[in-house]
Amino acid sequence: MKTDPNEPAESLPKKLVITLRAGGYIFALANVVCVAILAWAYLSVKIERKTISVTGSARKLIVSDVVTWAGTVTASDPDLVKAYDTLKNETDKVKTFILAAGIAESDVTAASIATARHYKKEVLKAPAGTSDSPSVISTAIVDNYTLTQVISITSTNMEKVPIVARNVTSLIKDGVQIDSDTPRYLYTKLSELKISMLGEATKDATARAEQIVNNAKGRLGKLVEARMGVMQINPKGVTATSAEGINDTTSFEKEITAVVSTKFEVQ
Repeated sequence: MKTDPNEPAESLPKKLVITLRAGGYIFALANVVCVAILAWAYLSVKIERKTISVTGSARKLIVSDVVTWAGTVTASDPDLVKAYDTLKNETDKVKTFILAAGIAESDVTAASIATARHYKKEVLKAPAGTSDSPSVISTAIVDNYTLTQVISITSTNMEKVPIVARNVTSLIKDGVQIDSDTPRYLYTKLSELKISMLGEATKDATARAEQIVNNAKGRLGKLVEARMGVMQINPKGVTATSAEGINDTTSFEKEITAVVSTKFEVQ
């Protein structure tokens, strides 16, 4: 059958119509999502809080409250028993010297005795007709014994212990073999002090932040972050720093420095 040329064209297939409609919905949804993302980004920038980071510090003079010292007594002899007797006689002289200097007996400690054996050496000649040098080997025969014992002091007597450390080597003239260490000065209340130092360093950081913000015609908000650095304990008048922290034990008077990194809101 022939169709009338004036008859309207056949409508689009139903599947194509449905596909176009679905694409339109997806496009519209994508526009909505893009607008939402842009709006969220804009609001995030607008509401992002402004902050200022400031470092504060605090320094305090402290005085050591404990002093320690150690001396090593040595005795040597081919006979082990004689070496022990010599060491016992020498350590007794050291203890007597320490007690006579005014150190309490309860502050004195004698460590266990360490024994070192030294073996006889034997020289082996090189084979005849060679240019090799003679070799030296150790035998199983003990040639000598060396015994050592450490005498130590832990005391709050900050004046007398250093005197002992300086003068105990005078016993060498009496036949005592002793090596005297340098006294170590300690501060035992560091844990309690760290808390107050953190507070002082934070106050310093707050004052600095307020000064900066006030100069910029702003207003300092609340503290949002605080991180304490390592303590630096130096001899009085020394300002050395280390990433691991410094804990000086060589001086009686020390300075402790605490640093805190802070972050404040700015309004």
